[in-house]
Amino acid sequence: MSKKNITFTNADGSMEFLMPSEKFLEQYETEEAGLNALIEKDIPEALRESAKIVENSALPVSRKFRNSWKQNETAVVEDMTKARAIHMDRIRVYRNAELAKEDITYQRALEANDSDAQAAVVTKKQTLRNLPATFDLSGASDATELDALWPSELPERADD
Repeated sequence: MSKKNITFTNADGSMEFLMPSEKFLEQYETEEAGLNALIEKDIPEALRESAKIVENSALPVSRKFRNSWKQNETAVVEDMTKARAIHMDRIRVYRNAELAKEDITYQRALEANDSDAQAAVVTKKQTLRNLPATFDLSGASDATELDALWPSELPERADD
């Protein structure tokens, strides 16, 4: 497998990358010639100027924040603003599932005419609703730190 990839930026600002197959590269005298041929073949002409050949080691290790990747001159890095938005979206998914569970708990408390249980559910649901506004992701300086941040009000997450 090639130790290099091709990255480029789409018109909408998102980053794409091509991973050349060995079979494709074998058609050319050098890896560089094969990579340049792939750029000509698979990247629209208007986007070729943004194409860069990068070492595999220049790609982030984790793919969790893949949609936040952007190119710089020598590597692919996470756009932390986008990565934080992606992570908050994951938090919302878990939060929404917890809210749905609490709806059932509230219904049971209502049927049992248990006002204490109803009040507890109302408080918990409000805490869950507030998570996107109150849970601070700004302290994370990279994707690893960001991924480690998780609200204690939510259950442990599956590896996503």
